[in-house]
Amino acid sequence: MSQDNYKVKANLGGGPIFLGAGVIGAGLCAYSFMQNRKDFFASYLTAFAFFLAIALGSFFFVFVQHLARSAWSVTIRRVSETAAANLPWMFLLFIPIILGAKDLLPWMSADMRANDHLVHLKEGYLNPTFLWIRVAAIFGIWTVLSLYFLRTSRKQDENKDPALTTQMGKVAAGAAILFTLSQTVFALDWIMSLDPHWFSTMFGVYYFAGSVVAQYCFLILVSGVLRAKTGRKDLIRTDHFHDAGKLLFGHNVFWTYIGFSQFFLIWYANIPEETAFFQDRAAGSWKVISLMLPWCHFAIPFLYLMSWHVKRNIVALSVGCVWLLTMCYIDIFWLIQPNFHIAGAHFGLSDIGALLAVGGFFMFLFIRRLNSANLIPAGDPRLADCLTYDNGVITNEQH
Repeated sequence: MSQDNYKVKANLGGGPIFLGAGVIGAGLCAYSFMQNRKDFFASYLTAFAFFLAIALGSFFFVFVQHLARSAWSVTIRRVSETAAANLPWMFLLFIPIILGAKDLLPWMSADMRANDHLVHLKEGYLNPTFLWIRVAAIFGIWTVLSLYFLRTSRKQDENKDPALTTQMGKVAAGAAILFTLSQTVFALDWIMSLDPHWFSTMFGVYYFAGSVVAQYCFLILVSGVLRAKTGRKDLIRTDHFHDAGKLLFGHNVFWTYIGFSQFFLIWYANIPEETAFFQDRAAGSWKVISLMLPWCHFAIPFLYLMSWHVKRNIVALSVGCVWLLTMCYIDIFWLIQPNFHIAGAHFGLSDIGALLAVGGFFMFLFIRRLNSANLIPAGDPRLADCLTYDNGVITNEQH
């Protein structure tokens, strides 16, 4: 196949629609802020943490493919590279959270740090100066690494230099360490510390597990649209969806394992500072969501995605992805919102506005960047293997 056959433009539409949704959402956010600033910040943090999870999960997928020297994912990897490259823009969307830090994080109060014994013990970590240092370091790491992988991959499209693949594999090893630390710190700082008395050593892994599930849902849905839009079934194959579906299935089981392990250890230890987290989520309508998540985030998807036929049927698999992506948002909603609405779940105008604002701008930036360059990493030396990938086996004669 000639190199011209690998020159494929995404030509995804909907950019102006998502931009308009973002603008409308920003207007609703402004209105919600004037009505109840704490409700607004809680809703905005929830939406931000959800779309950040997609970007972080995409970043994880990219560097893992390089670490594993993976061939199967080459033709769909550009989707995740582009979504991960939204991380620098996420800092701009994070600015409202910075401005509302005192409304979100009770430990930002000097009185609480001085007079609350448990918070005082954590003051070496929970203090504003160190928080802003961590924020700068985290977004700096995400910006440099996410742009490096996208730009290097695009550069390889032009010069066809196989050494760049080796180079990205080496960088991926360090990226894995930095990603693990930075993602965990973000989860602890902006979700777990909403209740500064509560702590869990598994919380960072829990947020990570959910972000990977969200990423695979996003990757499958976008790849399905791209396959239909471009008509290139030879490049984005049924086998790609099959294996992405298997990885989605496995990582959702992993999310369940981490969630149950966290709950079981806290229940077994029965320490008041730890059990308060689940006690708050057993009150009012939060109890319904707490009981719903094991069924709707695990049991139903487990049975649905287990089928070989579902994973090889793009429409059926997409239905499962939409379902699971919704559950990922509800899961993050369940993590954050009880800190502000202890009596029961509250989904209102501020939540809709925040989802439209963050999601609209996220998708607009994603589509614009994906459309700006070649969809297929044409210079990747493993592309030939990817094109002969058949039901988990590379059929290229050289391999």
